[in-house]
Formats: sequence, C-alpha cells, structure tokens
Amino acid sequence: MLKVIIAGYDKMLAALINGVIDNGHEVLGVIRTDRVRYNPFTLFFKDIFAPSKDLSYLKSKKIKEIKATSVNSKKFRDFIINSKADLILVGSWSEKFSIETIELPKFGTINCHPSLLPRHRGANPYFWQIYSNDDKAGVTFHFMDEGFDTGEILMQGAFDIEPFMTGGTLKTKTCKVAEVMVGQLLNDLEKNVIIPVKQDESKATYDRYEADLRIIDPKIEPAIQLHNKIRGLRPFCYPLIKYKGIYRKICHSELIKENNDIKENYIIEKKGKYLFIRYKTQSLKLTVL
Repeated sequence: MLKVIIAGYDKMLAALINGVIDNGHEVLGVIRTDRVRYNPFTLFFKDIFAPSKDLSYLKSKKIKEIKATSVNSKKFRDFIINSKADLILVGSWSEKFSIETIELPKFGTINCHPSLLPRHRGANPYFWQIYSNDDKAGVTFHFMDEGFDTGEILMQGAFDIEPFMTGGTLKTKTCKVAEVMVGQLLNDLEKNVIIPVKQDESKATYDRYEADLRIIDPKIEPAIQLHNKIRGLRPFCYPLIKYKGIYRKICHSELIKENNDIKENYIIEKKGKYLFIRYKTQSLKLTVL
C-alpha cells in the first residue's frame, strides 16, 4: 500500500482520490487549489457560506485537508516529511512546484496531464485537442521536474475524440480514464515494474491562450476550425461573434454540408435565434444568445 498526498482541483481531483482509494492505497491528505487561490481570511468565510465542490467532496470522504497556502510552503513540506508520504499526485494545478517539494517523497511527484504528451503541454488541453482537430485524446502520468509538463512518462492511455464532444465532455471522459489508470500506476510503482520514458522534444507542443481566443472570425479561420473552437470552449466560456456591430454569445454550432451560390468568401445571415455563416461548400449554424 502506497501513502499518497494529492494536490488538485475539480473532477480530476475527485478522480485521483477515487482511483487511489479503490485500489487499496491511502490518501494521507489533500491540498485543494482554493488554498492557493484565496487568502486565508477570504477562504474562511467562503468555506462557510459558499463551500466549493472540492471541500464538500473531501468532507464526504472524510479525507484530511492540508491547510497550507502553497505546495512550496514549509507547512506543506513538513506534512510530506512527517506523514512519510510515498508520493504526491497532482491533478489540475496551476502553481509551479519547486524542485525541493518535488523530490521530498520517496517516489517523487507525479502529474496527471490530460493529453498525450509531449503534445499539448500547458493549460486546458481539453480545448486544444479539439481545436487542433486531433483524432485522439488521452491521459499522461509523468514525473514532475523543473519544467512544465516535461518530465519522464510513466503511463499513457488514449481514446477517440468523438465529433459530438465539447471541451466539457472531453474533460469528463478524461477524468474517468485517469481514475481507472491511477490504480494501475500505483500498483506498478509499488512492484517497481515501470520504466520511465523521456519525452520526445521534437514532437512537443505548448499551447498558450491569446486575448482574442473567444472571438469567432470567419475572415481568419475556415468553418471546421471555427466549429472546433466553439465546441472546445464550451462550457468553459461563451465564444463570441460580431454581428451588425454587436457581439453575440454562441451556445452551440453545427456544420452543414451544402452548396451556396455566393460570390463572397462567406456571408452571415440571421434566422430566428440562429446565425448562419455560409461558405461556398458548407455552412456553420450557430445558436446565439
């Protein structure tokens, strides 16, 4: 049985907790992102009047919360040492781990990254895998090092990206896969049968958000790219399209194969609650607010 500390957020945090417990390993404690995101005074009242799903989940599972303000704080490191943790598992965490924290546990610190590394390093791979029109998505468990998502790979699992998937449904699927994988990972670590594999830097991509990422502009991107952007962003945020000088929120998009007799590269038409971006060989139907 391995003794595990978990740092995480939202569905991935719950998935890692479930996977560890269901496979007979011990969760020593959890640090949630609220501890880093809010100052202690604000968080005290938030936990009373508007507790997060993460806090409610920890209480339901009777899991100890590590009340440190950073994974690099003395309080967090003391917990690692005093609890004799075998490893730290990380799932959805924006704060950079210092090498001192990473190397404290027996097996080090392992990140659960929601893509097939070395592709789509960085934040929100759920969006970027859809936006990039990838056929496959996946989960990568890798050792953490001083870089971002650059450590040696321990285990990967892949699955198809279905045409109906949004960023949100892809996230749900990814977390379910991670929940199954983490148990096997810990069992293999305990048996010492995993051989870490270095990432191929020639295949690495690192995705970054741009200020205008939410804007849908048919002058710049083709229909399939706009469609992928819209479904990749939902339900994290509403993509925006400018129509008659006003930005409209997009709830949903649908690609339609049709031949349009137009002289321009595209035209935009409104019918009820829908906007149609019509290209010569296809249209993009947008449900707008």
